[in-house]
Amino acid sequence: MAKSFPLPDGYDGLHRGHGNHLCVAHVMGYLQTNWREYKELVADSRYVCRNCGRAAHKAEHLCNPESL
Repeated sequence: MAKSFPLPDGYDGLHRGHGNHLCVAHVMGYLQTNWREYKELVADSRYVCRNCGRAAHKAEHLCNPESL
């Protein structure tokens, strides 16, 4: 499973650690090529992002996580 999602060269993201967030996974097309791994990241979700509404098992995969 990916520790971070592929970012274009020279792109630092919106904030530190942004390359680990599900919003980046979506934009970079990670879902289309890694559906099984993506499902593992969201299975048994414990956090929701206050910015985009995505849910994840670990807070580190969201920009602005809040416990469910």
